[in-house]
Amino acid sequence: MRISINVTKRKIAFITMAILISIFFIVPAADGAVPGSDQDPLVTLSFVDKKIEQIKYYIDSITQGLSNEIFNYSNTLEKYEEQLKQKDEEIQDLKQKVENALTFKVVQLNKGQVLLAGEGAEIIIRSGKTTAVYGTNGGLSDITSAKDLKAGEAIANNHMLISSRNDGRGVKAESEVFLIIKGSFTIK
Repeated sequence: MRISINVTKRKIAFITMAILISIFFIVPAADGAVPGSDQDPLVTLSFVDKKIEQIKYYIDSITQGLSNEIFNYSNTLEKYEEQLKQKDEEIQDLKQKVENALTFKVVQLNKGQVLLAGEGAEIIIRSGKTTAVYGTNGGLSDITSAKDLKAGEAIANNHMLISSRNDGRGVKAESEVFLIIKGSFTIK
């Protein structure tokens, strides 16, 4: 079976015209906007300079904001460093107090000097003559002899003495005295 296509000159002219129109109008539109049109306007140098200045201002404002934040963080960091330094000093002070409370210190008393022991202080007279000093609420405990010392009572050397309170109890040197003490004390 044979199909015949009946094509007239008019139809050929119409198809050719349609192809030419599409080449001249549709193909350039596919390339993009025509220079100078609303889609692709021509610009002046002053317009470009103005846009560059706007971008610079925007970047400068962001940079300034970041600089302010960095400055604020720097100030906060300095405050924290100062607090850290202060806490470190407090820790060192407490460390020294703990060390003093846990270790015996050698103390020399001259005749007539009085050592007042703090609460929980431990004393051992190593040499010399001493007498007990009575506090507001009692005297020292002689742990070695298992007794409480009275005011003015002679203290035997090498006996462990404990002060249960910080109320003025301690030892008085009747001669040059060497003793060891663990805990807080004051010498008068």
